[in-house]
Amino acid sequence: MDPSIASLGKMGAAAALGLAAFGSALGCGIAGTSAIGAWKKAYLKGKNAIFTLLIFVGAPIAQTIYGMLLMTFILNKVEVHPENWAAYLGVGIFGGIGMLASAWYVGKSAANACDAIGETGKGLVNSLMVLGIGETIALFVMVFSMALL
Repeated sequence: MDPSIASLGKMGAAAALGLAAFGSALGCGIAGTSAIGAWKKAYLKGKNAIFTLLIFVGAPIAQTIYGMLLMTFILNKVEVHPENWAAYLGVGIFGGIGMLASAWYVGKSAANACDAIGETGKGLVNSLMVLGIGETIALFVMVFSMALL
């Protein structure tokens, strides 16, 4: 088998990780800016910062782990059946995009949670449940992508 064929399959593995990590970066960045804003408001009121907001800032990181797991799965498949490179490439790209979107919107939800909790000091559990739903999408993408291969 031509080694360049295997390289195309490995591109799918790289796409899974890279796109998921890109989404995590977007999500963490969005949530982080909101946490910093909430802390600024707390400081202006003479209150301590609510450090539980870091939970929200870090929530979108999980998608990078899911992307890494999908990457590893694809790489293992490429070693055995490099002729299926198109499937690996497609699953890596589209699975990565799904995880990217999940991380991005988990970050947007986390940003709103930071704002709400910063203002009221309430709603931690409800906000975590919303983030859990967004996380579930990324888990579904990862598992179903693996099942396709």
